[in-house]
Amino acid sequence: MNLLWCCRRAKIRPLLRIAVAAVLIWGALPSVSVYAETNIVPWGEVRERYDSNVWRRPKELLRDAQGNVPQLHDFVTTVNGGLALRHDSRDIEADLQVGGNYSKYVTNTGLDFFGATVRGTVGLDRWVDQYVRGTRLRVTENLRYSPEQSFGRSTEVDDFEGGLVTFRRSRLINTTAFTGSYPLSRDVALEGGYTFGLRRVTRGTDGGDVTAATFFNTMTHTWFGGPRYNLTRNDSVAALYRQTFFTQERSEGGRTFSSNIITLEGDYTKVFPEWTFTVRGGVTFVEPVGRTLPSGSIRVTTKPERDTVLDLTLSREAKPSFFLQGGARINNRAQASIRHRIYERLSISGSGGYALSQFFPNTDSQFQIITGASRLEYMVTRNIRGELFYLFTHTDAETTALEYQVSRHQVGFMLSVMLESLGESIGFE
Repeated sequence: MNLLWCCRRAKIRPLLRIAVAAVLIWGALPSVSVYAETNIVPWGEVRERYDSNVWRRPKELLRDAQGNVPQLHDFVTTVNGGLALRHDSRDIEADLQVGGNYSKYVTNTGLDFFGATVRGTVGLDRWVDQYVRGTRLRVTENLRYSPEQSFGRSTEVDDFEGGLVTFRRSRLINTTAFTGSYPLSRDVALEGGYTFGLRRVTRGTDGGDVTAATFFNTMTHTWFGGPRYNLTRNDSVAALYRQTFFTQERSEGGRTFSSNIITLEGDYTKVFPEWTFTVRGGVTFVEPVGRTLPSGSIRVTTKPERDTVLDLTLSREAKPSFFLQGGARINNRAQASIRHRIYERLSISGSGGYALSQFFPNTDSQFQIITGASRLEYMVTRNIRGELFYLFTHTDAETTALEYQVSRHQVGFMLSVMLESLGESIGFE
């Protein structure tokens, strides 16, 4: 009886965290004006895909409970649904999306799973501006529970930007961020923020445990700040300090250890209606390994023509490592994406990227990701969208204890529906 109760608690706890996160977003709101508009919009998605490797690992490292090698490829049907809420008043503007999903596998039925997500943003600029002119404040919440690498979309943005693609395992990922700025003068403002992050695995590894394929539960605290000076209406420079303190423990338990990442960077940003350019550069200190490394990033977003958007990102930074090895790592990333609207209802997009993570203290231990994606979208009606997608991912891990390579292809289609609210429709992003 006690064992049954413990199992039920283990399944309910992630859902309780999601409910608490939703409550916290709205609990943080100040008293609002009576002149407010709130729209609640139901939404739903159905996605069917073929996946060449549902386990995200090579056949040599895969065994089921009976010691046999299960089938790598499978067909997967996913149903997503939830509510999108938008609140707009004289004091605040807020967007909240709460949803759940269920995925069904044709052959590997033991991989069937439920997932959940909460995403929300609260803009408090209007409220704080009443007290200090020009002050800005924003709260962002992003919580997801799923063994998959993305929720309800056909791209794996989260894991690629993180620089690590893990074996398949259920996990709870939460990020809560507070960002803002305070004007010191007409041209100078003090900007800063704090981000709390939590990444925790909740079940055993699907496909069996592999020696040295270790998962690390990670809790991060990041704060940053510094002055920004507006050179002109379109140009600004900033001196930024960012520190990330994080604690980790192995997923199976054990002692807790901590690491510290401190970054000092300069920032130059140029913004025009048709393009944005941001370059950062500086130095990063990593403790307790006692390493110092150059860090920085370049990002360019431009519209070469009215219906085309091009985005390019290059970055080198230190991040927590949550798979294979704990502590900090160097993440080098190059990514490009393009989106073109063929006509009003039809658009096409594509992206490609390369990420290299180097582990401390021996940077010869590394993890590489190559990814490419394409998507064709068609707006059937104002609120119904059809999508065809293809995604390729190749990972190459080289550590002292484990080496493997695996490629994965996904192709499929998705149909999304966002219904009308009592007011105006929120529409698609």
